[in-house]
Amino acid sequence: MISSESHSPAPTRRSVVKTAAWAAPAVLATTASPAFAASPVANQTFVDYGLFVSTQFNGGYVGYAGANDTGVIHPTTPTGYFASNPRPESDINWSDATNSATKPSYFVNGEGSFTPATNAGGSTGAYASTSGWWISTPTTTANVGSGYIPGSSTTLAAGATFVTQVSATIPAGPNALWPLQNATIAGQKWNKAISGTLSSAGDSISTYLVNLKVNGRWNAAAPVITTNPDGSATLTGTITFTTTSPLVITQTGTKYYGQVVIMPATVQISPAYGWTNFSLTSSVQSATLSYTVPAPYIAPTTTQITGLTTTSAIHP
Repeated sequence: MISSESHSPAPTRRSVVKTAAWAAPAVLATTASPAFAASPVANQTFVDYGLFVSTQFNGGYVGYAGANDTGVIHPTTPTGYFASNPRPESDINWSDATNSATKPSYFVNGEGSFTPATNAGGSTGAYASTSGWWISTPTTTANVGSGYIPGSSTTLAAGATFVTQVSATIPAGPNALWPLQNATIAGQKWNKAISGTLSSAGDSISTYLVNLKVNGRWNAAAPVITTNPDGSATLTGTITFTTTSPLVITQTGTKYYGQVVIMPATVQISPAYGWTNFSLTSSVQSATLSYTVPAPYIAPTTTQITGLTTTSAIHP
Protein backbone atom coordinates (compact mmCIF):
# COMPACT_ATOMS: atom_id res chain seq x y z
CA MET A 1 0.00 0.00 0.00
CA ILE A 2 1.01 3.63 -0.26
CA SER A 3 3.39 4.42 2.54
CA SER A 4 2.39 8.05 2.96
CA GLU A 5 -0.80 9.85 3.91
CA SER A 6 -3.39 10.48 1.18
CA HIS A 7 -4.88 13.82 0.22
CA SER A 8 -8.09 12.70 -1.42
CA PRO A 9 -11.26 14.81 -1.65
CA ALA A 10 -14.21 14.13 0.61
CA PRO A 11 -15.98 10.86 -0.33
CA THR A 12 -18.97 11.18 -2.65
CA ARG A 13 -21.78 8.72 -3.32
CA ARG A 14 -19.28 6.35 -4.96
CA SER A 15 -16.71 4.51 -2.84
CA VAL A 16 -13.39 6.22 -2.27
CA VAL A 17 -11.40 3.48 -3.98
CA LYS A 18 -13.44 4.03 -7.16
CA THR A 19 -13.29 7.79 -7.49
CA ALA A 20 -10.58 9.49 -5.51
CA ALA A 21 -7.55 11.11 -7.09
CA TRP A 22 -4.82 10.26 -4.62
CA ALA A 23 -1.83 12.40 -3.72
CA ALA A 24 1.48 11.35 -2.23
CA PRO A 25 2.98 13.92 0.16
CA ALA A 26 6.63 14.80 -0.01
CA VAL A 27 7.39 14.38 3.68
CA LEU A 28 5.65 12.35 6.36
CA ALA A 29 4.60 14.47 9.31
CA THR A 30 6.10 13.38 12.60
CA THR A 31 3.73 12.29 15.35
CA ALA A 32 2.26 15.37 16.98
CA SER A 33 1.86 15.76 20.73
CA PRO A 34 -1.74 15.84 22.01
CA ALA A 35 -1.61 19.61 22.41
CA PHE A 36 0.06 20.57 19.13
CA ALA A 37 -0.53 19.60 15.49
CA ALA A 38 2.42 19.10 13.17
CA SER A 39 3.25 22.21 11.15
CA PRO A 40 3.24 22.06 7.33
CA VAL A 41 6.66 21.50 5.81
CA ALA A 42 7.84 24.45 3.73
CA ASN A 43 8.20 23.79 -0.01
CA GLN A 44 6.86 20.25 0.21
CA THR A 45 5.32 18.92 -3.01
CA PHE A 46 2.67 16.37 -3.90
CA VAL A 47 1.54 14.27 -6.88
CA ASP A 48 -2.00 13.62 -8.09
CA TYR A 49 -3.06 10.36 -9.70
CA GLY A 50 -6.12 8.21 -10.38
CA LEU A 51 -7.53 5.06 -12.01
CA PHE A 52 -10.44 4.87 -14.46
CA VAL A 53 -12.40 2.06 -16.17
CA SER A 54 -15.02 1.99 -18.95
CA THR A 55 -17.52 -0.64 -20.14
CA GLN A 56 -19.99 -0.43 -23.02
CA PHE A 57 -22.78 -1.91 -25.12
CA ASN A 58 -23.30 -0.81 -28.71
CA GLY A 59 -25.86 -3.26 -30.03
CA GLY A 60 -23.30 -5.36 -31.90
CA TYR A 61 -21.30 -6.38 -28.84
CA VAL A 62 -21.03 -5.94 -25.10
CA GLY A 63 -17.59 -5.32 -23.65
CA TYR A 64 -14.88 -2.70 -23.97
CA ALA A 65 -13.58 -0.37 -26.67
CA GLY A 66 -11.30 2.57 -26.12
CA ALA A 67 -12.28 4.55 -29.20
CA ASN A 68 -15.59 6.09 -28.10
CA ASP A 69 -15.56 9.78 -27.18
CA THR A 70 -18.06 11.76 -25.12
CA GLY A 71 -17.38 14.92 -27.09
CA VAL A 72 -16.71 18.11 -25.14
CA ILE A 73 -18.34 18.22 -21.73
CA HIS A 74 -17.58 20.58 -18.87
CA PRO A 75 -15.40 21.44 -17.03
CA THR A 76 -12.55 21.93 -19.47
CA THR A 77 -9.72 22.93 -17.09
CA PRO A 78 -7.84 21.00 -14.39
CA THR A 79 -9.07 23.32 -11.63
CA GLY A 80 -12.62 22.95 -12.86
CA TYR A 81 -12.21 19.19 -12.98
CA PHE A 82 -11.02 18.91 -9.37
CA ALA A 83 -13.71 21.31 -8.14
CA SER A 84 -16.58 19.46 -9.83
CA ASN A 85 -18.79 16.96 -8.02
CA PRO A 86 -19.30 14.49 -9.51
CA ARG A 87 -16.22 14.63 -11.69
CA PRO A 88 -16.46 14.01 -15.46
CA GLU A 89 -16.39 10.43 -16.70
CA SER A 90 -16.69 8.64 -20.05
CA ASP A 91 -20.44 8.07 -19.57
CA ILE A 92 -22.52 8.07 -22.76
CA ASN A 93 -26.28 7.45 -22.46
CA TRP A 94 -25.73 6.15 -18.92
CA SER A 95 -27.08 7.49 -15.61
CA ASP A 96 -25.08 6.82 -12.46
CA ALA A 97 -28.02 8.12 -10.43
CA THR A 98 -30.26 5.27 -11.59
CA ASN A 99 -27.50 2.81 -12.53
CA SER A 100 -29.14 2.31 -15.90
CA ALA A 101 -28.87 3.21 -19.58
CA THR A 102 -30.80 6.17 -20.96
CA LYS A 103 -30.52 4.82 -24.51
CA PRO A 104 -30.78 1.01 -24.45
CA SER A 105 -29.23 0.52 -27.90
CA TYR A 106 -25.90 2.20 -27.07
CA PHE A 107 -24.27 3.24 -23.80
CA VAL A 108 -20.94 3.57 -21.98
CA ASN A 109 -20.38 3.55 -18.23
CA GLY A 110 -17.13 5.08 -17.01
CA GLU A 111 -16.07 4.88 -13.38
CA GLY A 112 -13.18 6.19 -11.34
CA SER A 113 -10.88 9.20 -11.49
CA PHE A 114 -10.30 10.20 -15.13
CA THR A 115 -7.29 12.13 -16.43
CA PRO A 116 -8.10 15.78 -15.63
CA ALA A 117 -9.56 17.86 -18.46
CA THR A 118 -9.25 15.11 -21.10
CA ASN A 119 -8.08 11.54 -21.62
CA ALA A 120 -9.09 11.51 -25.28
CA GLY A 121 -6.03 13.02 -26.93
CA GLY A 122 -7.99 15.91 -28.36
CA SER A 123 -10.40 18.59 -27.20
CA THR A 124 -10.30 19.61 -23.56
CA GLY A 125 -13.35 18.35 -21.73
CA ALA A 126 -13.65 15.23 -23.93
CA TYR A 127 -13.33 11.76 -22.40
CA ALA A 128 -12.68 8.54 -24.32
CA SER A 129 -14.05 5.22 -23.09
CA THR A 130 -10.61 3.85 -22.21
CA SER A 131 -9.42 2.20 -19.03
CA GLY A 132 -6.22 3.59 -17.60
CA TRP A 133 -4.17 5.26 -14.91
CA TRP A 134 -2.89 8.84 -14.83
CA ILE A 135 -0.24 10.73 -12.87
CA SER A 136 0.72 14.38 -12.55
CA THR A 137 3.96 16.28 -12.27
CA PRO A 138 4.71 17.52 -8.73
CA THR A 139 2.48 20.28 -7.39
CA THR A 140 2.48 22.56 -4.35
CA THR A 141 -1.14 21.68 -3.53
CA ALA A 142 -2.74 18.25 -3.94
CA ASN A 143 -6.10 17.69 -5.67
CA VAL A 144 -6.61 21.25 -6.83
CA GLY A 145 -5.42 21.21 -10.44
CA SER A 146 -2.93 24.04 -10.07
CA GLY A 147 0.50 24.72 -8.56
CA TYR A 148 2.32 22.32 -10.88
CA ILE A 149 6.01 23.20 -10.73
CA PRO A 150 7.78 24.21 -13.98
CA GLY A 151 10.68 21.90 -14.76
CA SER A 152 9.57 19.25 -12.29
CA SER A 153 9.03 15.67 -13.41
CA THR A 154 7.44 12.40 -12.36
CA THR A 155 8.80 9.05 -13.54
CA LEU A 156 6.83 5.82 -13.64
CA ALA A 157 9.36 2.99 -13.61
CA ALA A 158 9.13 0.24 -16.23
CA GLY A 159 7.47 -2.89 -14.93
CA ALA A 160 4.33 -1.19 -13.59
CA THR A 161 1.59 -3.83 -13.56
CA PHE A 162 -2.17 -3.42 -13.83
CA VAL A 163 -4.72 -6.24 -13.53
CA THR A 164 -8.29 -6.30 -14.87
CA GLN A 165 -10.88 -8.92 -13.92
CA VAL A 166 -13.49 -9.53 -16.64
CA SER A 167 -16.95 -10.97 -15.95
CA ALA A 168 -19.85 -11.55 -18.37
CA THR A 169 -23.09 -13.50 -17.98
CA ILE A 170 -25.43 -14.80 -20.68
CA PRO A 171 -28.98 -15.87 -19.67
CA ALA A 172 -30.16 -19.48 -19.76
CA GLY A 173 -30.93 -20.95 -23.16
CA PRO A 174 -29.72 -23.48 -25.70
CA ASN A 175 -27.03 -21.04 -26.92
CA ALA A 176 -25.93 -19.62 -23.58
CA LEU A 177 -22.36 -20.89 -23.97
CA TRP A 178 -21.82 -19.81 -27.58
CA PRO A 179 -21.19 -16.05 -27.00
CA LEU A 180 -18.72 -16.78 -24.23
CA GLN A 181 -16.88 -19.46 -26.18
CA ASN A 182 -16.47 -16.95 -29.01
CA ALA A 183 -15.40 -13.90 -27.00
CA THR A 184 -12.55 -11.89 -28.53
CA ILE A 185 -9.81 -9.57 -27.29
CA ALA A 186 -8.24 -7.22 -29.83
CA GLY A 187 -9.64 -9.44 -32.58
CA GLN A 188 -8.18 -12.65 -31.13
CA LYS A 189 -10.53 -15.42 -30.05
CA TRP A 190 -10.35 -15.65 -26.25
CA ASN A 191 -10.70 -19.38 -25.68
CA LYS A 192 -7.10 -19.80 -24.50
CA ALA A 193 -4.30 -17.67 -23.11
CA ILE A 194 -3.50 -14.85 -25.55
CA SER A 195 -1.27 -11.77 -25.52
CA GLY A 196 -0.32 -8.64 -27.38
CA THR A 197 1.47 -5.31 -27.10
CA LEU A 198 0.61 -1.63 -26.80
CA SER A 199 2.89 1.09 -28.14
CA SER A 200 3.61 4.45 -26.54
CA ALA A 201 1.92 7.49 -28.00
CA GLY A 202 2.69 11.13 -27.25
CA ASP A 203 0.06 13.86 -27.29
CA SER A 204 0.79 17.17 -28.97
CA ILE A 205 -2.91 18.02 -29.33
CA SER A 206 -4.32 17.94 -25.81
CA THR A 207 -3.78 21.07 -23.75
CA TYR A 208 -2.77 19.34 -20.51
CA LEU A 209 -1.78 15.77 -21.42
CA VAL A 210 1.82 14.78 -22.25
CA ASN A 211 1.17 11.24 -23.50
CA LEU A 212 -1.67 8.83 -24.22
CA LYS A 213 -0.07 5.38 -23.93
CA VAL A 214 3.07 3.66 -22.65
CA ASN A 215 4.91 0.71 -24.19
CA GLY A 216 3.79 -2.54 -22.64
CA ARG A 217 2.53 -6.07 -23.00
CA TRP A 218 -0.88 -7.46 -22.12
CA ASN A 219 -1.57 -11.08 -21.26
CA ALA A 220 -5.05 -12.58 -21.00
CA ALA A 221 -5.21 -15.87 -19.11
CA ALA A 222 -7.49 -18.58 -20.51
CA PRO A 223 -11.00 -17.66 -19.36
CA VAL A 224 -13.19 -19.86 -17.18
CA ILE A 225 -16.77 -20.44 -18.36
CA THR A 226 -19.23 -21.69 -15.73
CA THR A 227 -22.79 -22.93 -16.15
CA ASN A 228 -24.80 -21.58 -13.23
CA PRO A 229 -27.61 -23.44 -11.39
CA ASP A 230 -30.26 -21.39 -13.21
CA GLY A 231 -28.86 -22.37 -16.61
CA SER A 232 -27.12 -19.06 -17.28
CA ALA A 233 -23.42 -19.05 -18.17
CA THR A 234 -20.67 -16.78 -16.84
CA LEU A 235 -17.22 -16.03 -18.25
CA THR A 236 -14.50 -14.85 -15.89
CA GLY A 237 -10.99 -13.97 -16.92
CA THR A 238 -7.96 -11.85 -16.10
CA ILE A 239 -6.05 -9.40 -18.28
CA THR A 240 -2.67 -8.18 -17.04
CA PHE A 241 -0.84 -5.20 -18.56
CA THR A 242 2.82 -4.51 -17.73
CA THR A 243 4.76 -1.49 -18.94
CA THR A 244 8.05 -2.23 -20.68
CA SER A 245 9.39 1.34 -20.80
CA PRO A 246 9.57 4.07 -18.16
CA LEU A 247 7.24 7.04 -18.46
CA VAL A 248 8.76 10.45 -17.70
CA ILE A 249 6.43 13.46 -17.46
CA THR A 250 8.08 16.88 -17.31
CA GLN A 251 6.06 20.00 -16.62
CA THR A 252 6.42 22.44 -19.51
CA GLY A 253 3.82 25.03 -20.42
CA THR A 254 0.41 23.54 -19.61
CA LYS A 255 1.50 19.91 -19.82
CA TYR A 256 0.80 18.45 -16.38
CA TYR A 257 -0.38 14.86 -16.81
CA GLY A 258 0.61 11.53 -18.31
CA GLN A 259 -1.46 8.37 -18.58
CA VAL A 260 -1.15 4.63 -19.11
CA VAL A 261 -3.83 2.77 -21.09
CA ILE A 262 -4.11 -0.58 -19.29
CA MET A 263 -6.38 -2.58 -21.62
CA PRO A 264 -6.12 -4.03 -25.14
CA ALA A 265 -8.09 -2.22 -27.84
CA THR A 266 -11.29 -4.26 -27.46
CA VAL A 267 -13.04 -6.95 -25.48
CA GLN A 268 -16.14 -8.15 -27.34
CA ILE A 269 -18.89 -10.63 -26.51
CA SER A 270 -21.89 -11.12 -28.77
CA PRO A 271 -25.29 -10.19 -27.28
CA ALA A 272 -27.14 -12.19 -29.95
CA TYR A 273 -28.64 -14.54 -27.36
CA GLY A 274 -29.08 -11.89 -24.69
CA TRP A 275 -26.83 -10.83 -21.84
CA THR A 276 -27.27 -10.16 -18.14
CA ASN A 277 -24.21 -8.18 -17.10
CA PHE A 278 -20.65 -7.23 -18.04
CA SER A 279 -18.04 -5.81 -15.68
CA LEU A 280 -14.39 -4.81 -15.51
CA THR A 281 -12.55 -4.45 -12.21
CA SER A 282 -9.11 -2.91 -12.68
CA SER A 283 -6.41 -2.41 -10.08
CA VAL A 284 -2.88 -1.11 -9.76
CA GLN A 285 -0.95 -4.23 -8.79
CA SER A 286 2.42 -2.48 -8.59
CA ALA A 287 3.73 0.92 -9.67
CA THR A 288 6.80 2.89 -8.59
CA LEU A 289 6.93 6.69 -8.90
CA SER A 290 10.00 8.89 -8.44
CA TYR A 291 10.28 12.66 -8.77
CA THR A 292 12.56 15.60 -9.48
CA VAL A 293 11.85 19.20 -8.53
CA PRO A 294 13.92 22.39 -8.79
CA ALA A 295 15.18 24.17 -5.66
CA PRO A 296 13.86 25.21 -3.22
CA TYR A 297 11.09 22.62 -3.50
CA ILE A 298 11.31 19.26 -1.75
CA ALA A 299 10.61 16.25 -3.96
CA PRO A 300 8.24 13.56 -2.69
CA THR A 301 9.91 10.36 -1.63
CA THR A 302 9.73 7.42 -4.04
CA THR A 303 6.19 6.07 -3.91
CA GLN A 304 5.11 2.43 -4.21
CA ILE A 305 1.46 2.09 -5.22
CA THR A 306 -0.58 -1.11 -4.95
CA GLY A 307 -4.23 -2.01 -4.57
CA LEU A 308 -5.97 1.06 -6.01
CA THR A 309 -9.13 -0.48 -7.55
CA THR A 310 -12.05 0.64 -9.73
CA THR A 311 -15.05 -1.28 -11.12
CA SER A 312 -17.37 -0.48 -14.00
CA ALA A 313 -20.42 -2.66 -14.62
CA ILE A 314 -23.29 -2.51 -17.10
CA HIS A 315 -26.53 -4.43 -17.62
CA PRO A 316 -29.35 -4.27 -20.18
